[in-house]
Amino acid sequence: MELPADTRSITLEHMRAFIAVAHCRSFQKAGEQLCRSQSAVTQSVKRLEAHLNCTLVERGNGHTFGLTTAGQRLLPELEDILLRFDAVLRAARQPELRGRITVGIPPSFSTVELQAAVARLLALNPDLQIGVISAMSADIDRMLADGSLDVALINQYRFDSSHAAEGIFEVLAQQPLHWASGGHIELAPTMPVPLATYSEGSPWRAATLESLNAAGRPYDFAYVSASYESLCSSVLAGFGITALPDWDMDGRFVILDGTCALPPLPQVRTVLKTAASSPVLRQFCDFIMQLPFFKNLRPRA
Repeated sequence: MELPADTRSITLEHMRAFIAVAHCRSFQKAGEQLCRSQSAVTQSVKRLEAHLNCTLVERGNGHTFGLTTAGQRLLPELEDILLRFDAVLRAARQPELRGRITVGIPPSFSTVELQAAVARLLALNPDLQIGVISAMSADIDRMLADGSLDVALINQYRFDSSHAAEGIFEVLAQQPLHWASGGHIELAPTMPVPLATYSEGSPWRAATLESLNAAGRPYDFAYVSASYESLCSSVLAGFGITALPDWDMDGRFVILDGTCALPPLPQVRTVLKTAASSPVLRQFCDFIMQLPFFKNLRPRA
């Protein structure tokens, strides 16, 4: 869809109105949520549709029937814009961060998303220094305990909230772990599973081996790596199959759950932990918790 030249006239008010209507499925309820009149919300959505030259909401005879194909396609993109804008506002309104923060992250979170977020935070806080260490979750947990890290993002498949009373403990993401391959494969129940997995210290590896051992399913280590990118490349090249959380699954991978006599895998999660709760660390942790990437990954209350 080609956007017209006057898209610069789109305002945050237009986007918020459309998003509210999409979730409330009603212009009246959206107005109540936004503390605006129904007619004001309707006009905002109409102006957004006019600027984009497409219909976003199906409606007629005073009723809202849902989103059009264009509306469904644009909704997550507009939500992402508002989330990022709100994150910048929160950071700008808070006191400037100063000092140095050392963060530990597992290999799967060495992503462009996280790097871009850190870059934005540093741009807003020129006197802040951030050091990032990528390591297996077991090693990150040990480094946090011995004071080598200020903040840790740790993957888990055994859920332990014993640290909740110390410093900060927040569940950032929780979703199923899946068997994944680079294409459709067939494995007889007696055949060893060609396993592509992380190095020791990874909860994904521990969960995989525990499930296979419990099911009495033989396996061979076809590829072992500490690198997320290297592990994914090996799977896509056909070295073996692996276990990935839902948030890492994309169109490149085939989900093998329920096939090839593979045992079920557990729910997994990523938590944010600190051993202290200084104002600087609290503000930094709040920034991480509000990242758009984690918005739909938290467990439902």
